Amino acid sequence: MHTTNRFRLLACLLPLLVNTPLTLSAQSEKADAPAPRFAVAEPTLSPDGREIAFVSGGDIWTVPTTGGEARLLVAHSDNESRPLYSPDGTYLAFGSTRSGNGDIYLLTLETGELRRLTYDDGAETLTGWAPDSKIVYFQSTSRDVAGMNDIYRVPITGGTPMAVTADRYASEFYGTPSPTGRRWLFRRGVSLPHSGGAKAAATSTKPNSGPAS
Repeated sequence: MHTTNRFRLLACLLPLLVNTPLTLSAQSEKADAPAPRFAVAEPTLSPDGREIAFVSGGDIWTVPTTGGEARLLVAHSDNESRPLYSPDGTYLAFGSTRSGNGDIYLLTLETGELRRLTYDDGAETLTGWAPDSKIVYFQSTSRDVAGMNDIYRVPITGGTPMAVTADRYASEFYGTPSPTGRRWLFRRGVSLPHSGGAKAAATSTKPNSGPAS
């Protein structure tokens, strides 16, 4: 399914998601009591288009795109955020504050195995997947000045994150790789007066490479 069509489908399904009952929600003892409404956020569509993962109450839930009751997938006393399926549908990556400021975790959907991928002290936010499902991209404030973001990549097997963008005086955030995985489109906000705010930019996904011309 093309990315544009997936976004359109997800937009059409959002009203359904908002009205979906959560399986583990507390039920009122009074039969005539109004049904509780739950806030949902950060929905993401599975690669096969059959399922939506979303955040509610700081946990991650899933629901069929055809409708039905939501199922609790990841639960913790801290907050989970921004779930993203891998392109091959094998994994679900997400952010969690269970280890402090926020790190990236990887869930193997078939087995339930959970793996922590990042260990920095700064806040980290998941931004995307490589097309081959072998690399996760994220933004982090851990190594830039004044709490600004740089974009990194880390293999799903773990290891040291490698910088994709690392402008010392700008914040790079919310990017996505091209279908070939050779380019990375992101937003850049320059921390200077009258800079015009955040602008779109592109770079190679090779570590320590400069902006693409």
